[in-house]
Amino acid sequence: QEEGLVEYIRGLMARGLPPTRAIIQNFASNISKKHVGEGWVSRFINCNYNYLISK
Repeated sequence: QEEGLVEYIRGLMARGLPPTRAIIQNFASNISKKHVGEGWVSRFINCNYNYLISK
């Protein structure tokens, strides 16, 4: 599921749309079918930073 979220975020960036923490949180909650909090979003960004930076 995290790979799907990374691909979603990269797709947003490719279209010039900056992914906000709220967008990431909402999408993650939708695909996991449970609420994810701000702490989860921070950990996700830190763990996947290399995949999320623009190149």
